[in-house]
Amino acid sequence: MRNIPLRIEVGAAVGAPSPQQVAGTVYLPEKLREGRPLVIFASPGGGYTQHYFNMSFEGHSGYSEAEYHTARGIIFVAMDHLGVGESSVDLADQLTIEMIADGNHAFVKEIMKRLLNGGLTSDLPPLTNPFVVGIGQSMGGGVTMIMQGRTRTFDAIAPLGISAIHTILPQPTSELFAVSRSIFMFSRQTPLAELSIGNTGSKMPDFKYPFHWEDEPAEIRDADMKGGYPLRRTAPKFGSMTIPRCAVAMNSPGYYTPEVSRIDVPVLMAGGERDVSPEMRREPAAFFNSNDISVFIVPRMAHMHNFASTRRLLWQRVADWAEMQARRETAQ
Repeated sequence: MRNIPLRIEVGAAVGAPSPQQVAGTVYLPEKLREGRPLVIFASPGGGYTQHYFNMSFEGHSGYSEAEYHTARGIIFVAMDHLGVGESSVDLADQLTIEMIADGNHAFVKEIMKRLLNGGLTSDLPPLTNPFVVGIGQSMGGGVTMIMQGRTRTFDAIAPLGISAIHTILPQPTSELFAVSRSIFMFSRQTPLAELSIGNTGSKMPDFKYPFHWEDEPAEIRDADMKGGYPLRRTAPKFGSMTIPRCAVAMNSPGYYTPEVSRIDVPVLMAGGERDVSPEMRREPAAFFNSNDISVFIVPRMAHMHNFASTRRLLWQRVADWAEMQARRETAQ
C-alpha cells in the first residue's frame, strides 16, 4: 500500500474569507482490481481525523481499513473535514455544515480529476470510468449525505454510524438514554454562537458505553479516551483536537432531511449492534428517492466501528457492496 498525502485548496469553493485547505491521503493498491476501477472516499467522525481509517497499535494488528480495501485492489482516500485534524482549522467556529460539505466535495473533485488524467502519480495510468463511493463514520456519514444531496458527489454512498432520521448516542439504561435523546434539539438555523461542544458534551451521561464494546483491548480503548472526550486535552494521531462548532447540531432530529430526500443513488446504511440509530431498520424510509437501500448491523460493535473486534465484518460488507455496485448495469 502506497500513501500519497495531499492538501487541496478549497477556500473559494466554500466562500471562505481566507485560504482553506482540506488534507487527505490517497492509499494506492499494489495492483488495481479487475474490471471497473473502484475509488472509496472516507471521512471521519467528530473528534477524529483521517487516520482513523489507518490506525495501528503496538502489539496488535489489523486496525487499518485502508490496508483492507487496498488489498482488494481498491483506491482508498481518507480526508479531514475543514476545521479538523490536518485541514485548515482557523475558521472552525465559523464553518457551517454546508461549507464543510462543499469543501469535501471540492477535495473529491480535485482528486478524481488527477486520477482521471493521470496527474496523481507518474506510475498510475489514468483511470477509465471509475465507480466512486463515499463513506463516512458518524459526523463523516452525515457530511457524506449532505454532500450527496447538495452536489451529487458520488455514484453510491455508505453512511456508517449515523441516522438519517435522528442520531442518538446509546446509553446503558433507558433513563440515561432519555437524557441522551433530549440533549440535541437544534436545527440548521440555530446560530453557531449558541452551539457549544463543551457545554453539550458535559450533559452526555456516558461516552465509553456508546463508543466502545467491552471486548476491545483496554489499552486500545484507553488510547482513544484517555485524552478526554468530546474535547480532547491530548489527541492520538487518529484523534482531532478540534471539532467544528456546527457539529453540535448534527444529532438533532430531521437534521439531514433536506438532502437525504434528494439522494437517488444506492445507499448502504451500516452500524454497530450498539450505535446511534435506535431503529436501524427504519432508516431506508428516509431515502425515498433511492431504489437501492441496504441495512447492515454488525454484532459486538459500538459506535466507533474500527476499534471493534468485529470491524472486518463491516469492512468486508462495504467492499463487497461497493464492488457489486460497480458491476451493476444501468437501465436502458
